Amino acid sequence: MKTKTNILIALVIIFNMGNINAQESISNNENQTEERKIRPFRIGAKVGFPNIIGGNIEYVTPLLNDKLAVNLDYSMIKSDWLGFNEEAEAQDNKLDITYIEGGLNYYFFKPGKGLYGGLSYGNIKAKGTIVYQEFRDIVDTSHGSLNVKLGAKLGGLFYFRPEVGYAFSPLPETIETIRVYNDGNSETRPVGFDTDGTPYALLFSGFMANIGIGFAF
Repeated sequence: MKTKTNILIALVIIFNMGNINAQESISNNENQTEERKIRPFRIGAKVGFPNIIGGNIEYVTPLLNDKLAVNLDYSMIKSDWLGFNEEAEAQDNKLDITYIEGGLNYYFFKPGKGLYGGLSYGNIKAKGTIVYQEFRDIVDTSHGSLNVKLGAKLGGLFYFRPEVGYAFSPLPETIETIRVYNDGNSETRPVGFDTDGTPYALLFSGFMANIGIGFAF
């Protein structure tokens, strides 16, 4: 009888040890599954301002429990139709605009997804020539700013990303251009932007906003 009791106790102990190991295995699998769900690499596109339209990449680092990510935005707009007024000869105009922004995103609640805050530095550059009948304006200017943002990554494999933010150094309302006349004379002139009553006026107040979509893996 005593032997049977010892065997029963041994079986109970073995069963409990197996149950504990199974639970640990399930827990590890869940953790591994959660890690896989983070999908740290993100590639997508953004539309908004000041980036206009361009690409975005993000990598969620292992730092701070997978909540700290590095982020990069890049846009390049090439155009031969932009001008500063109706007198411009559009066929000879060329104005290239590039925007690059890099920084860090911190996810507040969940690793690599949900609500996040961002700190970044962005630079926008415009370079080109606007041709008129009696002169041409040469544009070569850039502007940089430290920015803060609030956004959210929604989704998993495919995601949606809205963002709003503020630029501590808003875009200037005027830029310096070199005006070259047909007789060879030149002068430096400020050129302003007429944005009264348009959404673009928000750009010169420091407001930033964009919407992004992308693929995470």
